[in-house]
Amino acid sequence: MFEFIEASVAELMLGLHQPIESFIQLETADDGVTLAATDGSLVSIVKQFGARQIIGDAEYQWIIDQATLKLGARFDRPGYAMQIYFMRDPSMAGQDIDTVINNNRSAMRAADLDLGDLLNERRAHLAKFMAHEDIYFVLWTRPSSLSKAELTEALKQRGVKKWVKAPGAQFPMQALEALRTRHKTYVSSITSALQELGMKVQTLTTHEALVAVRSSLYPQLGHKDWRANLPGDPMLPRAPQHGETDLSDVLWPALRRQLCTEDGAVVSGNIVRIGGLLWGGVDLTLAPAEPSPFPQLLARLIDNDVPFRMSILVESGGTHGTAFRAFAAGVLGFTNQVNKQIRESLLALQKMSQSEPVVKMRVSFSTFAPQNNRKLLETRVGALTQAIEAWGYCQASSNGGDPLDVVMSSALGVACASTAPPVVMPFHETVKLLPWQRASSPFNEGSVIFRTPDGRMWPYQSGTALTSLWFDLIFAQPGAGKSVLMNALNLGTILSAGLAHLPYVAILDIGPSSSGLISLVRDALPLERRHEVLHVKLRMTPDYGVNPFDTQL
Repeated sequence: MFEFIEASVAELMLGLHQPIESFIQLETADDGVTLAATDGSLVSIVKQFGARQIIGDAEYQWIIDQATLKLGARFDRPGYAMQIYFMRDPSMAGQDIDTVINNNRSAMRAADLDLGDLLNERRAHLAKFMAHEDIYFVLWTRPSSLSKAELTEALKQRGVKKWVKAPGAQFPMQALEALRTRHKTYVSSITSALQELGMKVQTLTTHEALVAVRSSLYPQLGHKDWRANLPGDPMLPRAPQHGETDLSDVLWPALRRQLCTEDGAVVSGNIVRIGGLLWGGVDLTLAPAEPSPFPQLLARLIDNDVPFRMSILVESGGTHGTAFRAFAAGVLGFTNQVNKQIRESLLALQKMSQSEPVVKMRVSFSTFAPQNNRKLLETRVGALTQAIEAWGYCQASSNGGDPLDVVMSSALGVACASTAPPVVMPFHETVKLLPWQRASSPFNEGSVIFRTPDGRMWPYQSGTALTSLWFDLIFAQPGAGKSVLMNALNLGTILSAGLAHLPYVAILDIGPSSSGLISLVRDALPLERRHEVLHVKLRMTPDYGVNPFDTQL
């Protein structure tokens, strides 16, 4: 009896969107790179590391034109959705820096160098100027992409599959069979298109994708070593608590419970607490009159030091369902001029959809602050709202009803939904808002940390297998830092991961600029090994004479 009451109350709470886990629509893993949602939709997450080239005005316009053709091929029919997720948090920069610094520390210990103070100072200094960023494309293939007959048959096929009673566990056969081929071709076409646009992308495995989702929900708890328990993984031992007929405690735990490990509470009309952070959400209520490049928005938020996350949900078939609206606006056109304008705009979009994709777009933002600093959060929400409204002359609001629902609308990949009102617009206008201009490094890791002017980390590693020959040409006016850069690159070579001893580095220098690096490395070695590092100043005497015709055999 008590179990029945408990289950009924839990279902009621989930239906009313009371706990955080009620917003999670992810059900289970379908294969190595695909997740299945509660309605049978298939979901894949593609990580975008950034652009492989410097993007100016000409390159940006080329990307817009090509993205409209390559990405928009699937958005002329219903059933497909794409969430573009961007997150920036300066307080998490230290984690990215630690990844590189820890590799330096391993090389330092292997070479028996005492450079711990230098690495600690570098870590503390760089963290002041850098920020952590994430960009993801979440690709949804929904049951609405099937015809009515196909959907009925797919549901029938899923219904005949036998499975044990386990309402509190994952259902590994949740996906609709008819969607699998569609979804694979959809993901393949989007990733190929992004690569052709010059973007560095990677389709995440299901475990990697869920790590990214959890990090979006709880930035302070995100850790790359966390691993969700999915079908195919070993079943973790647990004591059954729901009787002999319910196997929920034996099978893989529900994803919503694995992802949502911290509680949440509504603090005010537009502020919620999730874990140890206060969150405030903002929805785009009126699309930009002049769609502007993403860096314009980012620059304003960087100036105000506002951490934030953004979700742009793009759904295909934007004109589907607008016929009745156009008819109603036409019937009521005699009441005022606005109804006539609405009808004309809807008819124009319907006509445009015959030659190019027209989509629905919803944009949601959120920012956060420590739990004990509500005033800081209110300041950040205000700065975020002002920056959004200055981004191409649009309108934004933080009063979207349930404040928890507004905040969760900007989370990564938890649901194909948003509290922001849908905007029907041409796809080529939508792609103008996406974060194309974020630079990426060809190296996943590196012994040297560079940064872009706006604080994005750019790792660098010389001597890798990416090319067969390395030749660095550094040129600048006097006093611009050429020698400092060369010393940093040489120190990075010495502290490269995987080295078991000091590498061979020879420097021919006109002037004493390299002597500082040589002294640093020599003094960091034990006394009995300092002979391995040497700085020699050549003199115009016979002792330093060299015969260029003396061939060593």
